[in-house]
Amino acid sequence: RQITGMVTAVVTVTGPELAEIDLDLWGTLTVTAASVGGQSAFFSHVASVVTIYLDRTYASGETVTVGVSYHGNPDIPNTDAWEWSNSGGEPWIWTMSQPYGARHWWACKDQAADKADSVDIRVTVPDDGLLVASNGRLVSVVDNGDTRTFHWHEGYPIATYLVSLAIHPYATFSEWYHYSRCDSLELQFYVLPHQLDNALLGYPVTVEMLAAFAEGFGPYPFLTEKYGHAQIDIGGGMEHQTLTSLKYSAYHPSLIAHELAHQWWGDMITCETFHHVWLNEGLATWSEAYWRGWSEGMAAYHENMAITRYFGAGTIFVEDPDDFGSIFVWYLVYAKASWVVHMLRHVLGEEDFFAALAAYRAVHEGGTATTEQFRDVCEAVSGVDLDRFFAQWIYGEYYPRYRYSWYSLADDRSTRVRLQIEQTQTDTGLFAMPLDVTVTTDTGVYEFVVQNDQAIQDYTFTVGGTVLGLELDRDGWVLKTVEEVAVDVPPADLARARLLPNRPNPFNPVTTIPFVLPSGGGLARLQVFDATGKLVQTLCAGFLSAGPHTAVWNGLDQAGRPVASGTYFYRLRAPGCDLTRKMTLLK
Repeated sequence: RQITGMVTAVVTVTGPELAEIDLDLWGTLTVTAASVGGQSAFFSHVASVVTIYLDRTYASGETVTVGVSYHGNPDIPNTDAWEWSNSGGEPWIWTMSQPYGARHWWACKDQAADKADSVDIRVTVPDDGLLVASNGRLVSVVDNGDTRTFHWHEGYPIATYLVSLAIHPYATFSEWYHYSRCDSLELQFYVLPHQLDNALLGYPVTVEMLAAFAEGFGPYPFLTEKYGHAQIDIGGGMEHQTLTSLKYSAYHPSLIAHELAHQWWGDMITCETFHHVWLNEGLATWSEAYWRGWSEGMAAYHENMAITRYFGAGTIFVEDPDDFGSIFVWYLVYAKASWVVHMLRHVLGEEDFFAALAAYRAVHEGGTATTEQFRDVCEAVSGVDLDRFFAQWIYGEYYPRYRYSWYSLADDRSTRVRLQIEQTQTDTGLFAMPLDVTVTTDTGVYEFVVQNDQAIQDYTFTVGGTVLGLELDRDGWVLKTVEEVAVDVPPADLARARLLPNRPNPFNPVTTIPFVLPSGGGLARLQVFDATGKLVQTLCAGFLSAGPHTAVWNGLDQAGRPVASGTYFYRLRAPGCDLTRKMTLLK
């Protein structure tokens, strides 16, 4: 359980000048030599940092090549960066370097912000059937007699934690993603031999997912290389660039979609520091729902989003990225962060949202980004000020709790709807969000969007027909709780009694008659008469409260017998009013 390694790094000076270079390498590995420009160099190895002393001071923009040779056992207790294992009696070795584990097995600048522009990975293993799977494109396999050397080349920029190895006598197969009429991408799968049948059934969906994500996010970022899966023994998956590592028995489409989406959000563009890891994990978790929506429809999309609702404490922004446990809190940087993307989709609208993703790619492809840089791109595309949105959802805690009430008042031509929304949360501040309002009447459904950012806010809408109900954010575009409460009609809206047009009219055999009683209420009677003035039916009689009411006539007389077609009159008598309207029954 030993490795012998050598890392050669071609580096460019970005500061004013440089006389020494620090590379991260775990302290339990033994450094045997260092070089500068191919010549032996002095070095030190203290606290998991190798310092190489350069042959001179290099100025900004100059390039220098340094090397480090080392050996040892990279399998550090209580870490997952390097694993020695076996399956079916055969060696099984893999790496899992996120967030800071690359230094456990190779010398590097082990920080997400310092991507290598390309990497060549050469691994020599005993020639006993072992295959080495890694990033990018397989350049060669050289037979050395009793060993074989695999050479992989990753030609795209890559963060150190995304460099990976998976070594085993794998069974392999390929699928093809035809991204144009004359071009294809090979999907390479490295699976445990006893899992081959399952993999042949479970992995091909990846091809369709590539098409879905390319439609929403732009072309697969590594089209000149490959995509695929290598099976290892972890809890789920890890988005190693061009070759995702997956649990050997995991074939769930959501997991496959999540890790594939990372090729765009996490690999092509990487969070600059793990403070902003939600840019990786939130977008990838949301992409699981996007895949459901693309393949099954929007109902499935919303169903998937409902699974990731989180109403607890904590910020999505990782306050202490040195604490491994705080980086990967599923409820925050995966689940709630996916809701940030979901809500942003609705805040910006479909066209601007996907245009913002395209612009985000155009600006940061191959590099890294922060929350603020992502926000700035979204603002530039949409023209929407998103400072408060990101402040409340990424840096703030909790969610809005809405309590709302409404009532309607009708006249001969239209119906006015009065809505009041109250934010009742006490564990965080007020949220500024657009909210969908759906008003359903007997003539149709009316959709409105209101901007809400106050503790109590009032709105008025005009609709047609009798209002049957009002819903706040019916489709679930905001992470929230909602409570609807009954409301008394304010006295100012009860200055006079009103008898409103029945709906429908003409009708057969049922119609609804709305009316409003003035302040004070009192004894009220609503009755139906025929064209001769004969009483047909008393719909209501008694002491009624002030406010809106409805009565239903089902085309029957007082004895419960159906009446004939014709014109009928309905009359409302109450203190201070005597109102009559006509209606037509058609059979």
